[in-house]
Amino acid sequence: MADLSSTSVSDEQMARRIVRFKDMQPRPKPGAGVIPDEVVAFMTATENYSYMAPAMEGQSVIQRHAVLEGGDAGDAISVSVAFCKPGDGPALHHHMKTVEAFFCLSGTFALTWGDRGEHSTILEPWDFIHVPKGVARTFTNVGDTDGALLVIIQGNKGEFNDVVNAPYVAEQLSERFGPDIIGELEKTGRSFGSYFS
Repeated sequence: MADLSSTSVSDEQMARRIVRFKDMQPRPKPGAGVIPDEVVAFMTATENYSYMAPAMEGQSVIQRHAVLEGGDAGDAISVSVAFCKPGDGPALHHHMKTVEAFFCLSGTFALTWGDRGEHSTILEPWDFIHVPKGVARTFTNVGDTDGALLVIIQGNKGEFNDVVNAPYVAEQLSERFGPDIIGELEKTGRSFGSYFS
């Protein structure tokens, strides 16, 4: 018969597994200080905090700035919180090998998906959505107050650096900032699918 007893964990051991928000700093924005601030703002959420992510080689910004190492009991997982001012959110993107889930903590968000963002649903506090890998998606705070989303990404170790911006984003950026910005963003690690400038 299997041992069904619980595992004993001391206060000290458990304290190493707790992340206190008041002690956290937002993770750096990719391209900040290299790309114009207006472009960085267009491409990223207002603030992003990485609570937990697995340790691995070739780490993305999420893994490098996570407070806790973990989420790799079997498949790997990262847990972050995205804070967005009204009208704010990241650019349309998809994950090639990982899946992403969103849990609305506060505010009202439009979760938009499709190659050009042609589908949408509204998330209110305590709503949850799980997006399959390969589906282009974004989220935007459509409320009139700041909002927060819990962002959970799951996949296999070594496959987390898999984010590709939709070619539509390259079109928007080229139109707004000029075609040279795509090459500059690619130098910072951004990818744009099958976009050709």
